Amino acid sequence: MKEEDPFDNTYRFTGQAPPGLEPLDVETPPPPLTQNASHPKTVIAHLFFKIAALATFLFSDFVTQLNSNFVVSFIVTVIFIAVDFWITKNVSGRLLVGLRWWNEVKPDGKNEWIFESLENETAVKPVQSRIFWISLFVFPLVWCILFLSQIFTLKWNWAILCALALALSTANVTGYVKCAKDARKRAKQAAASFILKTAVNQI
Repeated sequence: MKEEDPFDNTYRFTGQAPPGLEPLDVETPPPPLTQNASHPKTVIAHLFFKIAALATFLFSDFVTQLNSNFVVSFIVTVIFIAVDFWITKNVSGRLLVGLRWWNEVKPDGKNEWIFESLENETAVKPVQSRIFWISLFVFPLVWCILFLSQIFTLKWNWAILCALALALSTANVTGYVKCAKDARKRAKQAAASFILKTAVNQI
């Protein structure tokens, strides 16, 4: 069964789409709660590559001790880490919690964070949202512990791999935390504007 994409001309997003992406500034009436999209495949993909990267790392560390096949193990783990970063940033975030972020480098060399958020929060499933946020924070913590363990045991090659996983997962944590704060700020501003407009109209 094909999953519905709540970002496909169904809801209006705050923010401005980056070059090359379709504009999301489309406004239509929200659907009833019973028609909210569910994304089990996205949840599976969101968790699968995180678990696969971690399992591959742990298993590869054991295998390497037996046959010293470090390069293959390293490459496979890096692939899982990279795919997990891409899926979390570009797919699962927008489908599971209605958030999207990216970072642009200005001509003067400064970085600019850009955020989009789903205004119709009823499209976000609470269970899927909890899975997203819990896994988003838990796995960087696990990679941090593994990184420290590799440092203490003087396994520098594996420490580099853990550092890469930690850096990419932390980037997603930073981006989505900033995006969530921006969404709450926009919601408060919209609520204040609505109350003010209502009060003015009643005068």
